[in-house]
Amino acid sequence: MQKRDRTHFILSPGRLRRKDNNLVFDRYDEEGKVEQTKILPINAIDEIYILAKVDIDSYTIAFLADNNILLHFFSPYQSFRGNFYPNTPNSVNKSGFVLLQQVRAFDDPKMRLYIAKALTKGQIKNGAYNCHKRDVKFDEKPYLEALEEATSIPEVMAVEGSFKKSYYRAWNKIIKNQRSFKFTIRTKRPPADKINALISYLNTRIYNVVLSEIYKTELDPRIGFLHEPNYRALSLHLDIAEIFKPIIGDNLIFTLLNREQITARSFQVDAGRIRFTKDAIKTIEMAMIEKLTQQIKIGEQRLTWRQVIRREVNHIKRCICEYEPYEPFLQSKPR
Repeated sequence: MQKRDRTHFILSPGRLRRKDNNLVFDRYDEEGKVEQTKILPINAIDEIYILAKVDIDSYTIAFLADNNILLHFFSPYQSFRGNFYPNTPNSVNKSGFVLLQQVRAFDDPKMRLYIAKALTKGQIKNGAYNCHKRDVKFDEKPYLEALEEATSIPEVMAVEGSFKKSYYRAWNKIIKNQRSFKFTIRTKRPPADKINALISYLNTRIYNVVLSEIYKTELDPRIGFLHEPNYRALSLHLDIAEIFKPIIGDNLIFTLLNREQITARSFQVDAGRIRFTKDAIKTIEMAMIEKLTQQIKIGEQRLTWRQVIRREVNHIKRCICEYEPYEPFLQSKPR
């Protein structure tokens, strides 16, 4: 499945391989025999999401690296498992100066707190706006005031956690089908119910989109400001995604559920774990790609959401390298 976004999805078992100067996908039947072969033009792909059991060899991996193509791997239960990111002379050049400035900003308690607060403010305001535009009462002022008074990263995280609890409870006034998609508590690894499965999947997709856009800039995705980088390989994409999860992921959830494009029949239970049907994945991804390629006007420019995300990454870069003030992107008041 591939539409406009230069993103390709592999949803069926098979083999991904290089043939001459192109990619080829051999789809397997139930017996593991090739039933269909499809050419994937190398110059029409930026990243590939693999959501099935797929064979791939080192020769093909090297070919993907030479062409700066990213791979994102998911388990059979649609939970994220990892990325492959090229590290070749063709990759985006990383600046030693920018890396040093990013590390210095992380090590500077005031600068790190400043950026972490800005990111969290973006999350709170964008989430609250989702409620306001649907005539659902939500008072974000206590959370913004508590955020302003926070003096450490743990205090910022506590404000974020408190906000999310109230924000998710407000979803029950937005989502019409309360029988199948009533929100009670946020659960992960694995999600305990259908609404949590949908949240986790779309959040992961946004993390990977943000990570892809960071990869195209000089910033290092290993060094975040809100999320601790000590216990995970990458963290900056988690930070920046907090701004865009309410704008992209949450709004998609509301639309998909209230238009009944995703229903209770879109899920299966396998070995006690919830997973989407293949048709549901296609529906979600088509909606996601349509959103990412949608253009919005910012000043005199018309940008896709991918471009807006990359613009946000560059705003943070200017903040840590040129000491410019940083204000997060807000869907209610585009910059």
